[in-house]
Amino acid sequence: MIPFILRRLFSVSVTFVIVSILIFTMMHSIPGGPFDAGDMPLPPEVRARLNERYGLDQSLVTQYINYMGGVLRFDFGIPFQSPGETVLELLGRAWVPSLVLGGLGVLIGTPLGILLGIAAALRRNTWIDYLASAVATLGLTIPVFVTSMIMILVFAVWLNWVPASGWGAPDKWILPIAAYATIPMATYARYTRSAMLDTLNKPFVTVLRAKGLSETRIIYQHVLRNSAIPMVTVFLPMFIGTATGSIFVEAIFRVPGLGAYFVSSIRTRDYPLEMALMLMLTVMFCLAYLISDILYAWLNPRIRAGGRKG
Repeated sequence: MIPFILRRLFSVSVTFVIVSILIFTMMHSIPGGPFDAGDMPLPPEVRARLNERYGLDQSLVTQYINYMGGVLRFDFGIPFQSPGETVLELLGRAWVPSLVLGGLGVLIGTPLGILLGIAAALRRNTWIDYLASAVATLGLTIPVFVTSMIMILVFAVWLNWVPASGWGAPDKWILPIAAYATIPMATYARYTRSAMLDTLNKPFVTVLRAKGLSETRIIYQHVLRNSAIPMVTVFLPMFIGTATGSIFVEAIFRVPGLGAYFVSSIRTRDYPLEMALMLMLTVMFCLAYLISDILYAWLNPRIRAGGRKG
């Protein structure tokens, strides 16, 4: 297991470097700069001094080396749109809404999806199965911004039960959490149903039934455990992706989270903030897949790192 983890860590390091080069190059290949546009264009001499102050007048290679040197010291620079604080301070402040709403969405949507998947697998080809499959299909095919607008129209405009947008009061969290929960609920309903149907058709289930074990014990003690592997694999990456902020959800519900700053950093050419967000997501997703692979191998002893059998 140790060599497997070391190989994965090396892969994470290589991925981090490659992504940083690609993102840095693509950002600077877009015409214009952070001080070139706006409602009140800056005089050329002022723009030149600002470019010199932030090192934007240097070559692209020099800028990249200087920036990554700061990253190794956990110094991600100063955001152009908020020069009174560092990038880490801004991300620390923006992380809270995304983590609260996205995390609650996953923690609510995941159990609901698992229950739907279990019910669909145990009641195959019944109305429960058709309903769960329809919910999973709609949740995965309808874009989340469409779902969010439908929720606002129904629950905020027509029924007037909850506020349409905002951040602060808990009643403003209901619709964003519900929008966040649709993706994990649909994903887990599909994965759970498929995994359980596959496990129920395994020969060991027939053997357990022949030995006289109750159906309840077979389902909850044997089938669910063997069906948990694909569900564990997908949980951490989905949790990271949802908890770090959805661009569409936060934009529609006016949540001041990471997704909103991601959009603004692209629009304003805020290179330090945009790089920090992309590098942060890269590391988190790589670590999430690493942990998922370790849990996968732990849950199934037959799996050996690198495809070798013990």
